[in-house]
Amino acid sequence: MNERRCNRSLDPIAAAHHLLASAARTSGHTALALVDRDGLLIADSGSDLDIEAVAAIAPLAAQGSAQPQGFLALVTRGAALRIWDFQMQGDTYFLVGLGGGAACPTGVTPALVRILATPSIIDVAA
Repeated sequence: MNERRCNRSLDPIAAAHHLLASAARTSGHTALALVDRDGLLIADSGSDLDIEAVAAIAPLAAQGSAQPQGFLALVTRGAALRIWDFQMQGDTYFLVGLGGGAACPTGVTPALVRILATPSIIDVAA
């Protein structure tokens, strides 16, 4: 049985974590994180880095790659910061990668939308 089928969850946040952890391994990124436009961490791949600090600076670093200098270098421990924005339910979110290649890991953002853009997540306030 392949690993993707073993690490599943009905909890959307746990499912997003499993997706990000698998994608980080296959794409060569030290860590991947899903961040909202306010810099709040939604889910991550797991890492010994302070991913909440990385999430907080992601919207400020904007899209693309940022060179690790100063505070950014401290937070990322010198790893390249990669940021890809995407839309989910009309809001902007960021997939943040540390290290790895500059290309967004294939299929991750559509999978995150599929996992998280469900009525049970969106209609919590209803």
